[in-house]
Formats: sequence, C-alpha cells, structure tokens
Amino acid sequence: MNRMLLSTLVMALILRGRLRGLSKKECVQGLQLGLFGGLGMLLQTDAQNYIAASTSAFFTQFTSVFVPIYVAIHGRRFPSWAVVLAAGLVVAGCAVLSGVELGKIHLGRGEWETILSAMLFTGQIVTLERPVFHGNDMRRTATVMFAVKGLLVVPLVIAGGGADVLCAYTSGPVMIITLLLTLFCTTYAYATMVRWQPYVTSTQAGLIYATEPLFATLWALFLPGWFSSLAGIVYYNEHLSTSFVLGAALIVAANVVIIFAPRKA
Repeated sequence: MNRMLLSTLVMALILRGRLRGLSKKECVQGLQLGLFGGLGMLLQTDAQNYIAASTSAFFTQFTSVFVPIYVAIHGRRFPSWAVVLAAGLVVAGCAVLSGVELGKIHLGRGEWETILSAMLFTGQIVTLERPVFHGNDMRRTATVMFAVKGLLVVPLVIAGGGADVLCAYTSGPVMIITLLLTLFCTTYAYATMVRWQPYVTSTQAGLIYATEPLFATLWALFLPGWFSSLAGIVYYNEHLSTSFVLGAALIVAANVVIIFAPRKA
C-alpha cells in the first residue's frame, strides 16, 4: 500500500509548481476518491483472509451492478434493457472466470466485506461523473487521491505487520517489484482512470472495469515466470482454459452491448 504514497511523490514531481494552483473543488474530489477507494481497498484486503481469491474477484465486480442501481435510484428511472443485459452478462462472465458456484456461496464476513468494498468502489466511480467537479485539473485531483489513500492505508498496514513490513523493503527484488507496481499499476493506471473516466457514463465505466479479471488472467500467463526469476521464488505461470474463454467472451459481450445500445443525446 506504500505505492500510494510513492505515487503521490511521483505526481508531485511531474506537476511541480502546478500543485500550487490546487483548488478547493479538486481537494474535495480527491478526498472523496481517496476515502472511497482507500476504505474499499482495506475491506477488500481484510476479506481475503476469510475467502478465496476467486470469491473475492467475483464479488468485487458487483460494481457493474451497483453503479446502474445507483444511477436508476438517483435519476428516478429504470435502467434500459441494454444496461440490464450488460450487467447480467458481466456477473455471469465473472462467475465463470472465478469458478464460483452460485449455489455454494455462503455469506460470511469475507463475502460481506467484499460486497461493501464494491459499494465503496461504486462511490469512487460515481464521484468521477459528478458535474460539480467538471473543470477540475484531474492530475491535481489524482495527486490528492493518492495522498489520501496512502495516509489512510499505510499506517494500518504497518500497525498490522509491524517490523516485518519494513524489513520486506530491504530486499532488492521487493523494491523493484514495488517500483513497477507504483509506476505502471498505480500512478499511470489510476491517473489515467481519473483523467478519462468522466468522458463516459459511470455505468459504462463500471462495465469496462469489469474486464480487470480478464486482463489479470492474460498477465498471469507469463508474468509469474518473470517475477520468479527476479525474486528467486517458485511462482508458476497460469494456463488458458475453457472457462477463461467463455467468461471473457461474456464480459466483452457486455461491453459491446452497452457501446452499441441506442441512447439519448
């Protein structure tokens, strides 16, 4: 989680003097994004102590359902047939990808924490769509978001892990992997999300983010082998399966449906 604080430093170096123009609305939006995302990450991480990773992945993608529900309640109108169909395809696709058997799911602490984290991630998605924040410099907003997430999460991680957390960063491979995660999977990914998501609807964004497990599986075909050789550990690559092809097809189909569905201007 220290990658959030590192990302704050990276953004500060990129923006330099432009941070002095930080506005009140940018601070408010960054604070909201940081709280929604940071608290969601905390709950999601704690939940993984009680449930399998596949179950966590399945429930996390409930954002694609919670977002259109919020939009429907807020706008006082039922979702279109395309939204309902797309949400259903995503849930089915994520169930197939994760290997979750719906009839065998029991709602315990881990499941409820993950569902709540999905609700918080929904708040993060919706916050980026709010018209009151249009006109914000999203790079400055992203910097505030990183700082809030880091200040929220890092102290709790250190408190929970104690000296072991700090000792981990005396390892060269750990530092290299942390740097890669910071630059590509945190700074670039989150800053790009904050910058470009306002150009699509929150419902579309939720469906696009549901492609995350699809790409995670593709990365897992070769990255574990690379990291194994770097860190001197045994971490096997994954292999494509029929369930991946079917699940990926359902998620991609959901995005195709929502992209080409007729909509009002």
